[in-house]
Amino acid sequence: MEQKSNNKAVYGPGWQALLSLTLVSVSFILASPRWHLAVFAWIGPVAALYFFRVCRLKRKWLWFIPFMTATILVSMYGVIPFPPPVLLTFALLGTVRWALIFLLDKWVTSRIRSFLGTLFFPCVYIAAEFLMSRTGGGVWWSAGNSQFAFTWLIQIVSITGIWGIGFLIYWFASVVVWSLVRFREERPWKRGLTAYATVLLAVLAYGAFRFHFPVHKAGKVVLIAGVTSPQIPFLEGVYSDYYRKSITIDPRSSVTDPVLQDVRNAEGPFIEKADTLRFRKAREAMRAITDSLFSLSQQAAAKGAKIITWSEANCLALPRDEPAITARGISFASANRVYLLMALGVIHSGPVTPGTKFLENKAILLGPDGTVLNVFHKNNPVPFAEASEAGNGIIPVIVTPYGRLSTSICYDADFPDQMRQLGKNKSDILLLPSGDWYAISPYHSYMALFRGIENGCSVVRQVSGGLSLAADYRGRIYASQDYYNPGPKAWIAEVPVEHVFTLYSVIGDGFAFGCIGAAALILLLVAAGGRGMEGNPQNRHSPTEG
Repeated sequence: MEQKSNNKAVYGPGWQALLSLTLVSVSFILASPRWHLAVFAWIGPVAALYFFRVCRLKRKWLWFIPFMTATILVSMYGVIPFPPPVLLTFALLGTVRWALIFLLDKWVTSRIRSFLGTLFFPCVYIAAEFLMSRTGGGVWWSAGNSQFAFTWLIQIVSITGIWGIGFLIYWFASVVVWSLVRFREERPWKRGLTAYATVLLAVLAYGAFRFHFPVHKAGKVVLIAGVTSPQIPFLEGVYSDYYRKSITIDPRSSVTDPVLQDVRNAEGPFIEKADTLRFRKAREAMRAITDSLFSLSQQAAAKGAKIITWSEANCLALPRDEPAITARGISFASANRVYLLMALGVIHSGPVTPGTKFLENKAILLGPDGTVLNVFHKNNPVPFAEASEAGNGIIPVIVTPYGRLSTSICYDADFPDQMRQLGKNKSDILLLPSGDWYAISPYHSYMALFRGIENGCSVVRQVSGGLSLAADYRGRIYASQDYYNPGPKAWIAEVPVEHVFTLYSVIGDGFAFGCIGAAALILLLVAAGGRGMEGNPQNRHSPTEG
């Protein structure tokens, strides 16, 4: 302790608070999807807990809320396709949620000074993440998503789901700050740190075994190809037809870029009228994209691909175009004896008003005999960004000589509870046509691979505007292609056909529900006066005011 006053510990001057808050901000930005530096996801919560539990600063929340709101705006600009007012509201709500969790943790840990108190923060934070995932947004904001590079650590999701990783991150923060406080108070702290280290080492040992000793050492494989035809020519065509002048769009443009906003203004009249005379260049671009998709698919079939998938809504069409495109796909699949997953964005003309669902975002799976095996509609359109009706929530399973194939689309994979159908139905391979943008690549692709680890299946994610990849049930990547590299947007991979049992596919989000229960139990103990908990007669209450 630096000093004592009236039997209360004082843990440092105000500059420590500012330093801690700055570290929280920097860590949050660097761990966000744009930079996705995994180690900072561990540092940020430590600094935040230190700020709220230890630093001497009155009314911390008055400092924290504007500071973190600005941080979220910086880290999410260009990442979230929300209008600025919605983004600001989102940032404020996120900051308030953070502040409430930290203030609640401070109240609990000032009364439960034993090691048990370290469990409250990870439990309540995972409870908050889980409830957010069920009310909108999926697991996009889960800290576990940032840890994909740590292959041993991420295997725990086969048991706990994504929540287990976040729990370890937040518990680490709680234990570190608890140990620091105990050390400064000259009280026992090593056993607590050892307990956490033991749990973490057990998790890593399990992960190392699962990753390096595959269940199927010589399993069946299939050649799967992914193809994408860039839609930039269509966007440039719509702009040129509407404004009567040319434009060159940078593929790396942010979703909030003013140029793309101008393109969206031009898309409105195109959608409303579907005027092929006025929008001649746009229609030519749509036909060229379709031709390119079939040409690239033909090249993939010639190289031996047995399954070919396009990226999300890559083939743009009007309703009157769809029968001919489907017939062309049937002919192609039959002639080449392949499974073809055509991903269509069918544009229905009519008045465009807020809430109008003018886009049909779907994937049609065709068999090698020319059969239409399944028509899948995206289950979870992105809020504020996609004008399409949601699907029925079902993920199909198609039995083929190349395993049990399932189809979903992009953002659907951000909802683990829905994707648990893969485990229940023993899917071997998930085909996941997707569409990203530069600011969220490759983060969003790595996020999707957690669903394969959770449910014991391979994942093939073909992406426009991001990183396409194929991985097995451990998240081991077999092949990938970056959309932003020069050359044709086509690749081929030898993908394992193997379903592996996972405990998560049985218990689902039981771990998250356990965190909710544990947080509630600790709150009840505190409300009951913390009987049986270790107290601290010298410092039951911190001199700092939250």
